[in-house]
Amino acid sequence: MRHDPTDFMIQHSGLEQSYKFEFTAGNIVEYATFIGVSFIWWSLGFYLVVFGGDLLMQDAPRFYRLRVVFLGFDVFFVILCVLLVCLIGIAVCCSMPCVVAFLYTLAVQEGASDADHIILPRYKFRILSNDEKATGGAGTMFPIKNGSGYLAKERILLPEDTECCICLCSYENGEELHALPCNHHFHSTCILKWLKMNAICPLCKYNVLKGNKQL
Repeated sequence: MRHDPTDFMIQHSGLEQSYKFEFTAGNIVEYATFIGVSFIWWSLGFYLVVFGGDLLMQDAPRFYRLRVVFLGFDVFFVILCVLLVCLIGIAVCCSMPCVVAFLYTLAVQEGASDADHIILPRYKFRILSNDEKATGGAGTMFPIKNGSGYLAKERILLPEDTECCICLCSYENGEELHALPCNHHFHSTCILKWLKMNAICPLCKYNVLKGNKQL
């Protein structure tokens, strides 16, 4: 009767897997037993030193001193481990802002170049007079030529739109503004710095370079 070699390989692999599982389980049992026995001996020695120290000092002074030395080492290592954990936790908490800032600098951010900034529409902000505010607007964006010579159309802003969402400051009379293709507008200094780091709109995530919204 001939045996299929594949059957032998399957049986052999099954025995090997069961052997590995038993070996791993045996190690876990051994470690658990060792920890349990050590804890029992440590508890017994602590009890003898604390509650039976006087009698033990009289009957077996050397054994008493030996137990005190071992317990002292145990307490020292426990305190050392606790201190190390606390120091590591404090170090992680204190260095977390630096780590986050470092990771942020490593992140690949596609920024816009100066050539991309030139084609953005430029405006001068002008506060409307009291008579002009009767129409419901609070200010107007008066167009000025950009680097490519393009002149945009004048835009009237509502009161809630007269604030830069980057610096959270209201537009002042005569300040220069830039508008993105998505029609969102900001202080020129604020948005140009922003676009050098990341070429997307801070409000709607419109990508200035690709011409679409980033999800």
